[in-house]
Amino acid sequence: MTNENNHSLLGNIRVVELASMILAPSASVILADYGAEVIKVEPPLTGDLNRRWHKIPGLPVSDMAYPFQVDNRNKKSVVLDLKTEGGYEALCKLIVEADVLITNYRLKALDKLKLDYESIKKINPTIIYALATGFGEHGEERHKPGYDSVCYWTRSAIETQIFPYEGWLAAFPYGAGDHPSGMALYASIMTALYQRKETGEGCKVSTSLLANGAWSNAVMIQAQLSGAKFREKRPRDNAYNFVSLHYPTKDKRLLKLSIVNAKKNWLPFCHALFRPDISEDERFNTEQHRIENMPALIKELSDVFATQDLAYWQRQLEEFDVPHSPIFTYPEAADDPQKAANNIIVPLNHPEFGPMRTVNSPFELSNAAKLPPKAAPNLGEHTREVLEEYGFSEQEILELLSA
Repeated sequence: MTNENNHSLLGNIRVVELASMILAPSASVILADYGAEVIKVEPPLTGDLNRRWHKIPGLPVSDMAYPFQVDNRNKKSVVLDLKTEGGYEALCKLIVEADVLITNYRLKALDKLKLDYESIKKINPTIIYALATGFGEHGEERHKPGYDSVCYWTRSAIETQIFPYEGWLAAFPYGAGDHPSGMALYASIMTALYQRKETGEGCKVSTSLLANGAWSNAVMIQAQLSGAKFREKRPRDNAYNFVSLHYPTKDKRLLKLSIVNAKKNWLPFCHALFRPDISEDERFNTEQHRIENMPALIKELSDVFATQDLAYWQRQLEEFDVPHSPIFTYPEAADDPQKAANNIIVPLNHPEFGPMRTVNSPFELSNAAKLPPKAAPNLGEHTREVLEEYGFSEQEILELLSA
């Protein structure tokens, strides 16, 4: 069997994906970006739930399954009913020739379907078995259903720090915890493939939303583990630090500062505002004085930023090299020239929706190109093609399709 992508960096890697939603598929899509053959095995009729979850109330309205597109480009979709003997045997034939199996099925389902690591290792001892879970493989909560909204954000205490917030359509953007967790799964797969190259042995790798949420907020959790004393929340006008706030401009936009190095940035910042007098004011002329008079400083700066439009302040802050950013809208985030210049947003020619763009996976290799993104596959689009490649007879294929 030949792989049409074998000229690519990962063109000789074959992956079987038994996964739905975002975490696990977002890891395998990076493998696919670099040429791996990713066979996405989906259940009949329904397929991956993410094919339809763009219809959730509150999400942007579209006929296109945009969540499914971004995490499933360049893959092949095969439909098999794994609850049937024929479907399971067909999957086993795929697994025999695979380098990697990626799954985020719940642990009980994996055991019931004989898809746990011990069962798969008997079929293919050198396979890299990549498992993604919500709450990890151990402990009382290991069998609970897990999504980033109830594993990554809540259990990491990130929500404790940022809420309450008013006017949000949802707690966090769709998949915003899954995608960084998927990067951890991808990294574990590549580490295991390197180990196999050195030792010839396969293994199981795993990660969880729970672990990645803790890692994303590791500094603050380490503060707790180190016995640090946490500060109580304050209203904006009495915040601990003026640099952590959003400043409304005259045209009702929001500006965010990042003056981490006060020794370097404080004087240029005041000059950018055409307010050198602030730097000379005895209430603000040292870091300690600014801490003692923070409410007065916040009011002073808020009044200044409200006098001009966002574009004006961007020019000023850029001229004086002060770290800052406007709070982007989604149109601005999608049309950001800096993203285009760095191939973060790339072209996609979709057979149904025409020329459009998509979000690239977040790293590049200087001597290895990614495959151009293709449309995510229709449910079962490659079932016949893949089964023929793996040596199934016409009669076997018909039986599997009829099932």
